[in-house]
Amino acid sequence: MNDDDSVEPEPQEEQSKSNAHEKVIREEGNSLSGLHPALSMPYVYGGLGAELAEWAADLYRPEIDLSRFVFDIAPVGLAVADMVHKQMAEMAGFRDFVRTAMEPLALHFRQQWIEAFESFAEIRKRIYPENLHAATPSIEVFEKLLIDEGIPLMWVPGPKVVEALIGAPDAAARRRIIGRRWKGIVSDCEAVLTSIDHPGLAEPCEFARSCVDALRDGHANPAQALAANLLDTLMRNHFDSASRVKLTKNEFKKKGVKFNLDDYSIRVAFTFAPVWYAHTEYWPKNGDPIPGSFGRHPSAHGVSRVQYKRVNAVMALMLVTSVLKFCDLELER
Repeated sequence: MNDDDSVEPEPQEEQSKSNAHEKVIREEGNSLSGLHPALSMPYVYGGLGAELAEWAADLYRPEIDLSRFVFDIAPVGLAVADMVHKQMAEMAGFRDFVRTAMEPLALHFRQQWIEAFESFAEIRKRIYPENLHAATPSIEVFEKLLIDEGIPLMWVPGPKVVEALIGAPDAAARRRIIGRRWKGIVSDCEAVLTSIDHPGLAEPCEFARSCVDALRDGHANPAQALAANLLDTLMRNHFDSASRVKLTKNEFKKKGVKFNLDDYSIRVAFTFAPVWYAHTEYWPKNGDPIPGSFGRHPSAHGVSRVQYKRVNAVMALMLVTSVLKFCDLELER
């Protein structure tokens, strides 16, 4: 039995780089660097008029507060004091003038800013699946979850689990979240699998639903084995050899190069970064230790209680579900 997931080893050391998928992968102008941070954290400028006016007025503000010298001026210097007061009064009037002059211009551009960021929000909804619409982490946080920990985020899990994963303090806490909420995550996967209607994916979807049934019936080991092999089958059936190698060749341990999100479109990057993680090198003949987090190779060649556990079976099902949904949207009909 592998129901006890309360204590998990730290996820395996993480990983590598792919360049580009020639067919569905490269979409110029849609890289993460071009969309961050506006798309990940949309907002509207408020009080823009006052801020611009204050900025303009500050250009003419003296670096020294002249008023603190007034009380030290001797009677013989009252004329100088009067001059100082007069200049300060004129400066205050100038600042009021600048603020008044700038406000109409600022109000004019404020509406344009609002419309621009509303457009960004709509673009965000078209690019990200529904479960990520409310997610607003930085790209660095996405990289940590997708690349460093191999957690699938495209289409599954649901938005509440995504929020919890993003807010968790570390990798161990995120694995505990997946371990505790596995039933809801399995239901999320089932819902996405039900939405897939490409005729060429009917059979693999049937096998993925068998993983769902196996997990619900308490058979985590068969679920993980089936999901790991189904993932391999999907990558071989729907990608040419060169593209498959680029997306799965993980040599982080050997070369220290990670998967680069900016090499791909957002949909491809977010879907296949955790697939890349799952293909970390594992060579029993070299004495490699069996990793505790889900891996395609140790699932096949390192069958043990270290690798086989319910949390890993759920991760494998999430991966398969994400790849199936990606294929559903990208394959010709």
